[in-house]
Amino acid sequence: MALDAIAWLDAPSSGQVAQFAGIDPRTAGKLLKNAVQIGLVDVVGAGYVLVLPYPYKGSQDQKQAVVKEALVRLPLLTGVRQFLRLGDKTEAALRKAATVAGISPFVPADLNPLLEWAQSLGALQPSLVAEDLVDEAETKKERRHLEAKDQRVAFLSHSSADKAFIRQLAADLTANGISVWLDEQRIRVGDSIPEKIAQGLAESDYFLIGMSHKSSESAWVQKELNNALMSEVQRRKVHILPLKLDDTPMPQIIADKKYADFSKSYKAGLDDLLSAMKGTV
Repeated sequence: MALDAIAWLDAPSSGQVAQFAGIDPRTAGKLLKNAVQIGLVDVVGAGYVLVLPYPYKGSQDQKQAVVKEALVRLPLLTGVRQFLRLGDKTEAALRKAATVAGISPFVPADLNPLLEWAQSLGALQPSLVAEDLVDEAETKKERRHLEAKDQRVAFLSHSSADKAFIRQLAADLTANGISVWLDEQRIRVGDSIPEKIAQGLAESDYFLIGMSHKSSESAWVQKELNNALMSEVQRRKVHILPLKLDDTPMPQIIADKKYADFSKSYKAGLDDLLSAMKGTV
C-alpha cells in the first residue's frame, strides 16, 4: 500500500504515505527507506516518487515482481550474483560486491536484511538477469491471452503535470476491467527508457501516453518517444494509443497513430479509448 500511495499521490511525504496506506508512520518510514535503498523510489524535495512503473491495483504477484526487478537491477546485488556464480559463498560474495560498490566500511549486519529480502523473492539466483523478468512478464501476457481473452492491461505513461487527469483515467479504466500500470515520466541521469519500463511494457497490451502542452515540453517525452522505444513496443507486441489532452500537436514519431481525443470532452475521449482497447489484441 505504501507504493500505491506514491503511485497515486504527487510526491507525497512519509506522513501522507502512512495516512493513505492506513499504516503506522514508523512502518511507512521503514518501508520508504527500504524502497529508496533498492532504487524503487526516489526522494524529490520532501516527497517520494516511483522510479519504476507500478501496477496500481495489481495483484500481489505483480507488485512483488516490481520489487524483485528493482532488487535484480541493484548494482550491489548484481555483484553478489556474479560472485555467487564464480563459486563464492554468500558471505564472501556480499563482502566482495560491497567493495566493488564502494561500500566502506563493510558491515554485514547493515546489508543482511537486504540480502534476506532478495533471497525471499528469488532475486539472488546466480544466473538471473533483469531480462529474465521481462521474459516472464511476456509469458504471463501470452498465458493471459489464452485464459482470459477479454482482459486488457494498459501501460499509462504521463507527466506529473497531468496527474489529476491520469488519476481519473486510471480509476475509470480500472472500473471498466482494465488493469493499469502507472509510469510517471521522470528521467534520472543514465536512464535507459526501454530498459526502465521493460517489465511493465511486456505485460501490457496497450501503451498509453498522455500528450499535452506540459508533457510535450518535458525531457522525458523527447527521450521516451524515440526509435529505441518504438522498437521495444513493436517487439513486445504492444499497441500505442496516444491520449490527446489539449490542442498540442502529436509528436511526429506517433503522428500516424490513432489517438483518443480528450481535448474537447473527457467522456467522448474515454468512450473512444475503451472502444479501441476492447477490440482485438
